[in-house]
Amino acid sequence: MAIILASSLDTHTKDELGNKIAHPIEDENKILTNIKRFVKNTNRVVYIANDPNNIEENDIRVVPFFESLDQTGLKFKEKILLDKRNYKNYKEILSGANLLILSGGKCLCQNKFLRKIKLKKFLKNYNGLAIGISAGSMNLCKTVANFPEELIDLKEPRWLKGLNLFDGIIIPHFDGENVKYQYECEEVDLIHDYVLPMSNKKAFIGIPNGSYILIDNEWKTEYYGDLYKISKGKVEKFLK
Repeated sequence: MAIILASSLDTHTKDELGNKIAHPIEDENKILTNIKRFVKNTNRVVYIANDPNNIEENDIRVVPFFESLDQTGLKFKEKILLDKRNYKNYKEILSGANLLILSGGKCLCQNKFLRKIKLKKFLKNYNGLAIGISAGSMNLCKTVANFPEELIDLKEPRWLKGLNLFDGIIIPHFDGENVKYQYECEEVDLIHDYVLPMSNKKAFIGIPNGSYILIDNEWKTEYYGDLYKISKGKVEKFLK
């Protein structure tokens, strides 16, 4: 098994109405090269939803993603979205996967779903590539820093147990040059009220959009793009 821990995977743009328009994945920081390096077979790709119950949003997310894979030349014979409509068949669905995508979204919600489908147990004998996107990357780690992105998240626990496939703690979408989150959070000051204070307890790795961490099938860790160490409230370039 190989793992890619990313903030984002650039698969689409949005038109004036906010509709997602798929485009091919570019090879920024050799991410496409590395995907093709570990995807040896294109029989099945499985996209694991963040919120299994949010069927409408899941369909909106997965369609341009699968279209982007096709446009990139990764033409899988089977493309499966795993959510509440089919999760009872998770063993059969996962067992035939060559590429697994763990969607972004809310960490706690996804964390519960990953436990329901026993993903940690499955990955022990998985031979393909797993790509975590944002929350998906965070949940692949040993520990998850579950910061809030809106007021409704404030009552959630700040620390979660992840799937323990990477020992570091990831903060996705982190602009280390300007010390800010790369997406707008109108209701909370995510970085200054949560991420920096939480770093007094545990150090984080901040991953901007376009950067990522690769763990190859021999458990060697490789770092691509700019990454940042966040510790004791301070930010500095991560030494690779």
